[in-house]
Amino acid sequence: MKIKLASILAGIVLVLTLNGQADTLKVLFIGNSYTYYNEMPLMLVNLAQSAGRPVITGQSTPGGYTLELHTQDPTTISMISEGIWHYVVLQEQSQIPTIEYWRYNSMYPAARHLDSLIISYSESTAFFMTWGRKYGGMQTYNGYSSPDFRDFFHMQETLSSAYTEIANELSATLCPVGNAWSLAKQIDSLVDLWQSDYSHPTLKGSYLTACVFYCVFFDSSPVGLPYTGGLSQEDALFCQNVAWQTVSGIDDEPVHNLPSKVQLQIYPNPFSRTVFIKSNFSKSENSKLKIYDIKGRLIKQFNLSDAVSVLWDGTNQQGKKVPYGIYFCRLSSTKYNISRKVTFAR
Repeated sequence: MKIKLASILAGIVLVLTLNGQADTLKVLFIGNSYTYYNEMPLMLVNLAQSAGRPVITGQSTPGGYTLELHTQDPTTISMISEGIWHYVVLQEQSQIPTIEYWRYNSMYPAARHLDSLIISYSESTAFFMTWGRKYGGMQTYNGYSSPDFRDFFHMQETLSSAYTEIANELSATLCPVGNAWSLAKQIDSLVDLWQSDYSHPTLKGSYLTACVFYCVFFDSSPVGLPYTGGLSQEDALFCQNVAWQTVSGIDDEPVHNLPSKVQLQIYPNPFSRTVFIKSNFSKSENSKLKIYDIKGRLIKQFNLSDAVSVLWDGTNQQGKKVPYGIYFCRLSSTKYNISRKVTFAR
């Protein structure tokens, strides 16, 4: 792959000219084409700017580079040593984490070396968890191979484990981009995140990646931000929702002081056409069922006069289809409240 010298030089210019902006989040990306495709760091800048949050990014991202090569690269070392970055993001070559030999003999030693350098300049290390190939398969690099992954999800499990292990060891920040791609594909099996090489990201894949970084760095939801990165509003909202769901870990709310006999059943889940929602609340308990989106906005309400048994077809109160994504069913009565997550998938 071609080395992106322009991206590297742009990063150096940013270091030299914007060093003094103390109120601005500064992020240095160390990686390769998975980072620079579709100018993903610039997407992060624009996404944050649309929320009124200034961000400066620099990058050292030669095509095909491994972290081990970065430990020997003068540009990478020079940029880290500027000492101005809040986060230095490390992204390994896409196959290395899936191959046991290279994971333990190249990725992890290089990550430890770079992390020690980053810490010495009072900066914070973050790991860019990458995504698996669209169809999985055996990965081979310099004479060593991975297992023959049966599909994307199988490969992603290994990538997620590898990045989580080293991030935990070094007490570094983990940016779970690959996990967000996994959730997106669970919701929409036809989601177009991969280029025709089944490896590099499409515009949507890079935008989803930028949304994950936004969520991690600002601990805030991007849902509803106006910057769409060239996507349709529907596609951008889908990515924003998936990123926030992945990073926040929003799940079923804890249920307190509920008798074991009180139940809320949702099936199938995920659903593509209709979902059956049922509980054993009695009609005397004046129960209501409300559907909320991930941002907490009310989508639809069912007033129930008998034991709960409704079909939701993925429409809002006006009868229009809602976007694919994560929703929450909240069942309330005079005595109890229960919430459960439901996924509307294509």
